[in-house]
Amino acid sequence: AIYRRLIELRREREAAATRVPEDAVEFAVSVLSWRPFAYQEELLSDPSKRICVCAARQTGKSTTVAVKALHLALSSKGAKVLLVAPTLRQSLNLLEKISEFVRGSETCLKLLRAKRRSEISFRNGSRIVALPSGTLGSTIRGLTADLVIVDEAAFVPEPVITDVLMPQIATTDGHFWMVSTPWDRNHVFYRCFTDPGWSVKRWPATACPLIRPSFIEEQRRLMGEEAFR
Repeated sequence: AIYRRLIELRREREAAATRVPEDAVEFAVSVLSWRPFAYQEELLSDPSKRICVCAARQTGKSTTVAVKALHLALSSKGAKVLLVAPTLRQSLNLLEKISEFVRGSETCLKLLRAKRRSEISFRNGSRIVALPSGTLGSTIRGLTADLVIVDEAAFVPEPVITDVLMPQIATTDGHFWMVSTPWDRNHVFYRCFTDPGWSVKRWPATACPLIRPSFIEEQRRLMGEEAFR
């Protein structure tokens, strides 16, 4: 009986050491030791399945969605998360942000199964895969996902998003996130940003406390008002 109890205590300790909070913000703080800004916390707490984030550069959009991807993968058994960007380099950069969080967390390291160049897998069966969109999306057709994150979505060809990526969550009732700096209004990213059915986030450079007002004004002078807007 004592031996069985010792085994039970050991299992309880192991379970506690690898516990993943249901709340993404709590996960970020307690497991990853990363404190989001208020606007990033709002995004992490958003339960919507369709989210569109239009953000200035260096506001932390990639870091925030990296946390979201990792949280979903670790809190859901057998989840598949796809990270898609215009080029493989860009999607691998997002995967590397996730890898940095994993390396810095004892809990995540215990749950890690394998790390490859373009994929991270976990002991609960979940996977995070980085892919390039290409111009036609021919190399990523036919996949199924629980969460698709399209980074720099405004620069991904619209047919790739509508005809290739969105169908990948059709049978899973999955999540679809698009994050990008703004570009052309004649694009699905802009239409989703103005669609009342989507949860929309707008992060101007002024929202980030790490970007100095003097730098923003310098950019305004150098770029001109129209390009700056």
